[in-house]
Amino acid sequence: MAEVIPEYVIDNPLECIFWERGANDTYQVRCADACYFLRVYRCGAFTREANEFEAQVLSYLHRKDFPVAYPIARVSGGYLTEVSAPEGPRIVLLTAAAEGAPPDYDSMENCRLVGESVAQMHLSSDGFETNFTRSRLDLTGLLKNSMVYIRDYMAHRPEALSSIEKIAQDTCAVVKAVPEESLNAGICHGDLHGGNMHIHEGKVTHFDFEECAFGYRVYDLATFKWGGACVGSGKRGVERWLAFLEGYESVRELSESEHTVVDAFVIMRELAELAYGIRHIRDFGHNGIMATDIDYVCYRLDKLISAHP
Repeated sequence: MAEVIPEYVIDNPLECIFWERGANDTYQVRCADACYFLRVYRCGAFTREANEFEAQVLSYLHRKDFPVAYPIARVSGGYLTEVSAPEGPRIVLLTAAAEGAPPDYDSMENCRLVGESVAQMHLSSDGFETNFTRSRLDLTGLLKNSMVYIRDYMAHRPEALSSIEKIAQDTCAVVKAVPEESLNAGICHGDLHGGNMHIHEGKVTHFDFEECAFGYRVYDLATFKWGGACVGSGKRGVERWLAFLEGYESVRELSESEHTVVDAFVIMRELAELAYGIRHIRDFGHNGIMATDIDYVCYRLDKLISAHP
């Protein structure tokens, strides 16, 4: 990292420490009067074009005065640095820190604030344009592409695979039953599970846009509903979801179709997450943060369908 940090436009870096390992490796960079986070993407996790797309989205939202952990420019221009590693080339992105602390989802006011900020993010990104492309968050990107990985991975478990195929077909049918134009489309965060944001003095700052893409905005709402703050939390989870939804619709009202399909997108989120875990079993294993144990996967899907029939 000692060779990478001088590539960026920051003043007087004092310390760089390994912060955490999740989907990527993250380092904290401390300067005399500021703090930054340096993300080192896993080799092959995303294309460089996808990383460029993310950096452009963050930069655009920052220019629109929407609070995000915005990218820091390189001295030579651009935002991305490529470094060599034993497993192959890895991409580096440096961003500002997101001030504050994770939301307290036992606070309904925090849930409403998060909902408001997500709607504001959607509105703020409406004018975004780019020449970079990546898979869209729609039926093809979330469901069709995910099932390619799932079929290959579960071929030795035909009964379990048949059950998941039926779930995918039913989910697809729910979405196809509503007019496509009734589903608001544009830039989505893509990983809005409830943990990729901080709140400070009533302001929500979003980060970790690595899965952002054009797609149906209802997917962001479904991902929040899928996340730990709501799913599996009983009555309290329902209250959190309704407070989040109230906050969101105070800024952007959902269509009747979006209300109809949100639970179908919860199921799609689960299938997309399974496919992501399958693609990265080498990094996460079968029981890590992207659990891919087949019996556990079937158990989770049964629970989700029971909660979101």
